[in-house]
Amino acid sequence: MKELALKYGCNPNQKPARIFMTEGELPTEVLNGKPGYIPFCDAFNSWQLVNALKKATGMPAAASFKHLSPAGAALGLPLTDVEKQMSFFEADHELSRIACSYIRARGA
Repeated sequence: MKELALKYGCNPNQKPARIFMTEGELPTEVLNGKPGYIPFCDAFNSWQLVNALKKATGMPAAASFKHLSPAGAALGLPLTDVEKQMSFFEADHELSRIACSYIRARGA
């Protein structure tokens, strides 16, 4: 797929945005529904931030964006038992470092 139309909000009268490749295929696959412009921008911005964090620290990282603005970013540091309880209501659950970074970014 070289081009993908993207909805912009829920206005049916608005012309869709698009992403495209001049050469090769898009590095993405739509599994369900019709993708939107804002979530794609959030994903691209998150990738840039996570990539920079991982490059700077060598640790797994995660980011949360909302309407093109960073809402949280975190490194994959282990969670304390209290933090695990706050997230999963159990302290015994083993979590990967990337899972810890997602939980921290979500809670930021």
